[in-house]
Amino acid sequence: MDQKTEVIKTEKKWKPYLRNSRYWILMLIVIVFLIILIRLPDEGVLSLMQKEPEQHLLKINSPLNERIIIPIIKEFQETTGIQVEYLSAGTMDLLEVLDHKEERYLMDVMWGGSKEYLNIYKDLFEPYTSIYDHEIHQSYNDEENYFLGYNLLPIVLIYNTKLVTPEEAPKTWMDVLDPRWKGKLAFVDPSTSGSAFIALSFILNLNQTGSDYNWKNAEKLLDNLNGKILAKSSEVYEGVANGDFAIGITMEEAAILYINRGEDVGIVYLEEGTPVITDSIALMKDAKNKEEAKAFIDFVLSKNVQTYMVDQFYLRSIREDVDVPMGLVPMDELNIFDASNLDTYEKKADVLKNWQDMIVMRGQEGE
Repeated sequence: MDQKTEVIKTEKKWKPYLRNSRYWILMLIVIVFLIILIRLPDEGVLSLMQKEPEQHLLKINSPLNERIIIPIIKEFQETTGIQVEYLSAGTMDLLEVLDHKEERYLMDVMWGGSKEYLNIYKDLFEPYTSIYDHEIHQSYNDEENYFLGYNLLPIVLIYNTKLVTPEEAPKTWMDVLDPRWKGKLAFVDPSTSGSAFIALSFILNLNQTGSDYNWKNAEKLLDNLNGKILAKSSEVYEGVANGDFAIGITMEEAAILYINRGEDVGIVYLEEGTPVITDSIALMKDAKNKEEAKAFIDFVLSKNVQTYMVDQFYLRSIREDVDVPMGLVPMDELNIFDASNLDTYEKKADVLKNWQDMIVMRGQEGE
């Protein structure tokens, strides 16, 4: 028998076994797949079967710090089974997206941002009355519930205790503008940060004469920044804690967090007044996931989440049945300046243009 004939015979001899092995391999694959399906949670099975799962994602835009966003969203997903996609950026950047009609449909909920800013875009939101409405300070909500208060953020001075003693730290806003702090002051870009814009607005209204803003104060502020305008709010408190800056204008919760972490920082509530941001939450009129969005709004306004927010992040709750974070000055003991009294929100574009023009002019003078 030649070699070629022997090979053919060998193939014929093994063909039945090859057929059987393929059959059992196929059966094994089917069994494994069925076991996986059985062991998957219900939402896992659904996500495999959905043709367009991205349409079922609750989409949230938020200027809040991601250390706040991530654990709360994770708990919401685990509690409700609703999956979330979020975008984190500055208040101004997120709201300006709403000017582009095609982008509005990419958001179901705006979570965070001053109520004064949200009021400018009020026609893009849909009124919603939370199931916890009766437990929330009504003064922090829009009268028609186009947006609801989420938490309160006083604007404060933070200082590095290794570089500045409590006696040396500024006590007033005008002290912050003193030339002694030139190059030592941390301040974020007010064109991207809502809290920085409110601080700038407050400074423009200090010692105001006539109907115009006090732009001399803005010039003093720019002098002390010495060309260093920070890109992100976190760079303010991080920069002060690291000793890159002696003082900075920031939000109370960031300063308190760093104090409680044992960082070398102190806090001052400046005497002329403490501007307070009412961070708000709003349902988009064009939301594709409205029921899920409402569930999220109720979730973050619940007593459990609001208490967690106070205990973990030192944020002030808008609920009447949740106390202020331990160690914080009660609201009624602060010299609160109501930020809604500022008219700079309606004139935001002009205010920021003047601010940018001043920066450009100083840059040209320095060349």
